[in-house]
Amino acid sequence: MNRIVFAGWMLFVVLISASVEVCAQRVTEDAPPQFTQLFKVNLTDFAFGQYTAGYERVLNSSTTLGILVGGIGFYEESINSNFGARYDNSGFWEGTEAAVEAEVSGWELSPEVRRYGYIHDGMPEGLYVAGYLQLRSLRAEVDEEVDFLNQNLYGVDYQHEIDHDLRLFTFGAGINLGYQWIADNGLTIDAYFGPMFRSVNRSWDFDAVPEGQEIAEEAATDRMRESYSLRPVLYDMYNGRTGPWLRGGIQVALGF
Repeated sequence: MNRIVFAGWMLFVVLISASVEVCAQRVTEDAPPQFTQLFKVNLTDFAFGQYTAGYERVLNSSTTLGILVGGIGFYEESINSNFGARYDNSGFWEGTEAAVEAEVSGWELSPEVRRYGYIHDGMPEGLYVAGYLQLRSLRAEVDEEVDFLNQNLYGVDYQHEIDHDLRLFTFGAGINLGYQWIADNGLTIDAYFGPMFRSVNRSWDFDAVPEGQEIAEEAATDRMRESYSLRPVLYDMYNGRTGPWLRGGIQVALGF
């Protein structure tokens, strides 16, 4: 691990420790818990092809322990994309259309510790700060269709299809500031947002690499970013880098 990555991790450890301490000092009453357990579903993840369930358990008058488990699975297709140009048989310019299909699968695991600083009516309702870890594994199986017709396309440097499997693994840590509201019947809304630091690792498996592995990886990254309209999860698989990131969401839950 290089010095920048190590420094990033140390910064987040300090931020988490300081934020939890500050928040803990705001607790002014020891209210009895309304519910000791919450089962959750993340609403915002649905928009990204991810299905996340969570569990939170009260440990004491201001602290809870939780975990989020997510499954990722969706099919993405981008067709009729403008892809370079060539001269036709009459000497006129004509566009070349391209299409890409991607099947994405994976999982996510996020354990967290929360410290509630302002408790409304009793735990676990109120303002909190959370420190968490995030492990994420994704796989994209990509099939591209381009009609090269053994002719050079102007505006296309890599004159080959980019059929490949991409595997992505990320490991991160961060803090969230959030507020959790609980109705009398146990129905819960939980909203949170905050920074994180993550490391990103990729591995590629191409059907063919006529110009070499490194050139194929660069061409696939550029083409997936610039030529096709992709949802954020797939876009991030090709463009996300080790370093700071943001994380947020809205969850609904039921308390017991």
